[in-house]
Amino acid sequence: MAGADHREKLGKVVSVRVSWTPLPRLSDRAQASEILDGLKEDRWAAGSGFVKRDGGRWVWMGDLQTSTGEIGLVIKGRPRSWLGLIPDHHAIKQAIGAARLRSAGVVTSELLGLFEVRTESGGAEQWLALRALPGETLAHAMARDARSFADGAALARRAGGLVRTLCDAGLFNRDHKASNLIVLDSGEIGVVDTVAVRRRRSGDEFRQRMLLAMCKELAGIGALPRRAQLMRCLRAASGDSRADWAVIAQAMRDAGDTTPRVDPLGGH
Repeated sequence: MAGADHREKLGKVVSVRVSWTPLPRLSDRAQASEILDGLKEDRWAAGSGFVKRDGGRWVWMGDLQTSTGEIGLVIKGRPRSWLGLIPDHHAIKQAIGAARLRSAGVVTSELLGLFEVRTESGGAEQWLALRALPGETLAHAMARDARSFADGAALARRAGGLVRTLCDAGLFNRDHKASNLIVLDSGEIGVVDTVAVRRRRSGDEFRQRMLLAMCKELAGIGALPRRAQLMRCLRAASGDSRADWAVIAQAMRDAGDTTPRVDPLGGH
């Protein structure tokens, strides 16, 4: 997590309010009110900072002090919807995707609130607040590569097992990148970005596309695991590791340079 003072990046909040959402049952209104007060009073802990920035959109992670204690948050910021009069479809998709994953037994971030924010600079933004999952991204875990061979093999099997779980539940995550997956303190793998989770019939194409998304990003940051661990991941996902690897390897060759446009390791 970035160590720089967050005021240099987020800007001091001038006004903030809880935004209307058409899915109230998928958000915690009491918790949202506590977060609202923390944002108003700028009660971020030291060490909070950006984990991703892409134009006017960004992802921030940090601990916020509320009336009931400190809470770990992931905040996804973006320019406010047109005139603020239409519902934020990004937030709706996040909530629906999270509900679908939870129904399949997958750990995911809890949606805590959607806020309309104006900063000192005059910018009007929507901040989507999610409960942070305890752990590190799969991208960071693989780039660090400090674990034993046995631990790496177990992690590869869990990553593949997550893909199998989604397929068995008839779900497809179009943005199944390693930077969107969290290796929890328990060893499980959770999903933090659920906007792109869709219902799909199970099939080789959707399984391979999720596996490819992980492999491409890891290759692009120089963290693609050894072949033996890749095969463990693919076998856990389908059992037909050779066929899947042939498709994935060809797709990666066709893609050429797989360096991510936004560095998933930046800011940490």
